[in-house]
Amino acid sequence: MNMEKINLLAVTHHSRKNINPIRPEAAQIIGLHKSGKVNVTVLCNPGSTLIPHLEKEGITVLTDPLDKKVSISTISYIKKLIKEKKIDILHLFNNIACSNGATAAIGTDTKVIAYRGQTGNVSRLDPSSYLVMLHPRLNKIICVAQAIEKDLRQFLWGDKSRATTVYKGHDQSWYQGPPATLDEFPLHQGSFKLSMVANLRPRKGLSVFMDALALLPDGLNIDVLLVGADPDNIKIQEMIERSTLKDRVHALGYREDAPEVAAASDVIVLPTTKREGLCRAVLEANSYGIPAIVSDTGGNAELVADGNTGIVVPPSDAQALAFAILKLYNDRDLCKEFGRKAKERAINKFNVEQGVSNTLEIYQSLINEN
Repeated sequence: MNMEKINLLAVTHHSRKNINPIRPEAAQIIGLHKSGKVNVTVLCNPGSTLIPHLEKEGITVLTDPLDKKVSISTISYIKKLIKEKKIDILHLFNNIACSNGATAAIGTDTKVIAYRGQTGNVSRLDPSSYLVMLHPRLNKIICVAQAIEKDLRQFLWGDKSRATTVYKGHDQSWYQGPPATLDEFPLHQGSFKLSMVANLRPRKGLSVFMDALALLPDGLNIDVLLVGADPDNIKIQEMIERSTLKDRVHALGYREDAPEVAAASDVIVLPTTKREGLCRAVLEANSYGIPAIVSDTGGNAELVADGNTGIVVPPSDAQALAFAILKLYNDRDLCKEFGRKAKERAINKFNVEQGVSNTLEIYQSLINEN
């Protein structure tokens, strides 16, 4: 077995100001660095929110625009780094990194790993898929959930086991802040608060959520917090109208304290209709002891143990979602018990240590193939 340190080049891109979306990725890279088994170099875009966190840990960070799906200059730079740094593992964390990085690795002995975060958007008949998940140079594709692995395997040529699963790791120290103060919103005294934290693309299921609210009995004391929903957006306003609870549905817009908003809720709801990954918002809420109601899409059913840490409903089923909301509204003790167990599950199953350990095993298995 090769006992020398593994030379890793991780390629990624981040432009968001909010640290929450990058925490699991940064924690994994830092964990690999701290393991003492990996020499880590990171290539990211200039101004990436990753840079200060990685450099603080003594990790070598290099930059490239990483702004084109296929860039001759980026491909040449990555190929140069592979040669100069004798890279053993090239780990590619998004599509731009994948298309350029995997192409740069052609003709080298470097093992290439891609990251896969959600189901869908892969087809053997789509030429663009061969630049990313179906790129012939990929040795391994690390999926964030077993459902994503299963979905991807049906499209892979040859060795299906190239797709595997490693859960993103979260750290409880990230979730020690107090719940968000929501005094600026006209919330009702003692209300049961439902929150939805999402970018609110159509597939996130806001319309299903609003239809479910319209099916609830009259007179319930609830408030609904929509993080990511622009209160001035006409389509958002129209969907809120269909809830029949206009004065109880609050569009909060973009917020950097989304986890703390979830912490101020009783339940988080994610009624995605298709193409879900391992939803960060659910893990953030669970880490605060807040249970979730999710639809059975992507990795959601792996995050939530139905009937134990939360409730899983069929996708696009407003009636089932309404029943789930009413169940927890009527049984606050059960709701709190789900939250307690959800936090335990987040700590035990979705921690940083398991993510780093499982990734290291994949690295070593690829190195041992030589």
